[in-house]
Amino acid sequence: MRRSLRSPIVLLFALSFGPWACKPKSASPPASPSRSEDAPVAASDPAQRSAMRAPQKSSTPPSGDPAVHTLKRCFDEDAPGDPPRPLDALLDRAAELYDHGDFPGSLACAEEASRVEPRSVEAHHDRAAALQELGRLDEAESAFARALAIDPDDPETLAGAADLYINRLPPSNDHTETGLEYARRGSRRMRRARLHPLAGARGLQARLALLEGQALNDLGRSREALMRLDASLAAAPEDVHARYERAVALFDLCRFAEAKRGFQEVLRKSPHDAWSHHHLGLTLERLGDEADAARELARARSDDPDDFKAPVMLGATEFRALVDAEARTLTSAEQRDLGRVELETADLPDLADLTAEEPPLAPTILGLFRGAPLGEAPESEPRAIVIYRKNLARAVGSRSELAEQVRTTLLHELGHLRGEDDDALRAQGLE
Repeated sequence: MRRSLRSPIVLLFALSFGPWACKPKSASPPASPSRSEDAPVAASDPAQRSAMRAPQKSSTPPSGDPAVHTLKRCFDEDAPGDPPRPLDALLDRAAELYDHGDFPGSLACAEEASRVEPRSVEAHHDRAAALQELGRLDEAESAFARALAIDPDDPETLAGAADLYINRLPPSNDHTETGLEYARRGSRRMRRARLHPLAGARGLQARLALLEGQALNDLGRSREALMRLDASLAAAPEDVHARYERAVALFDLCRFAEAKRGFQEVLRKSPHDAWSHHHLGLTLERLGDEADAARELARARSDDPDDFKAPVMLGATEFRALVDAEARTLTSAEQRDLGRVELETADLPDLADLTAEEPPLAPTILGLFRGAPLGEAPESEPRAIVIYRKNLARAVGSRSELAEQVRTTLLHELGHLRGEDDDALRAQGLE
């Protein structure tokens, strides 16, 4: 589920009692940095800190001969010493260049605008948008922080900052939760503005709701995600990215027939969308249609070989041998705990195990602890740890990574046996 709003697709994983899945961040073409309220909603999926500071004065000239960089102006005909253009002209030019994919030029215009008016939220927002596209994410983060320091409730800047944290920065729960809070704040601001509606506000409402849904999906809160994605589609019914995220939420909720229809609908509009082919394949596999599932998964690998490698699919006997071998590498204390449960392997999670929780566990979990933690039930009560062959095969890129992930999954499930929750296990690096 995680393809990014205006960003490359990113893989995320989660372990048992949380979705460990290949989840793309919602993606789509870059959104214009223009903050016009009638910008199209498509910008929601597939959208500097360089505030120049005067150098500290010194009575001693610096040693050496530092390189001097010519200040780039927004308009080519403007020389470095010429007076600045009006703020609106600079911002319009920044948006125009961004829309044409000239991100360095857009950045130069936004930076010049921020020099003309240092408290312009739009100038700092546009700097951040250009910096994101140039891969200068730390600077983009600072530019969004600067804009939000000036106006903490600006909905478009909140949407841009949410996109940065949910889709652009390295994936982590902290980043996703931060992005979720930004998107929620933007949505609340839009709801408060209903008495004075802005032109084209539905597009921004749809984008913010989509970002909320995407973050909630990535955090394993798919039932909440579904509500926000429905809100996004109510505002922008044709948004294919929201439809994709909604289908992912249905898949994670084990509503496979509905998820199948959702992914098929996305593929009718975007037939080369590799992530939709991948998730449709996973859905068909859960529905027992092995032949069509294999075809869809192969199509995803063909359409996007960088994101979808061939799975490291061992046979059932060989996989069990690998799990047993990794179990023997555990410490003596860990092996004693493992001896108190049945260690099982399976191709995929059983639906009854997934739906025993509310909300259900994601179908792409790598492992599962079944039973009560130690100390919460008699020692004689049945307990089991299950390791899933096909899900693990798709979560790694090599045999050595598979062995390492099997071991991590064993340790994660042993943590649940000892009563530790996912937050505690994440803090130990067992995610």
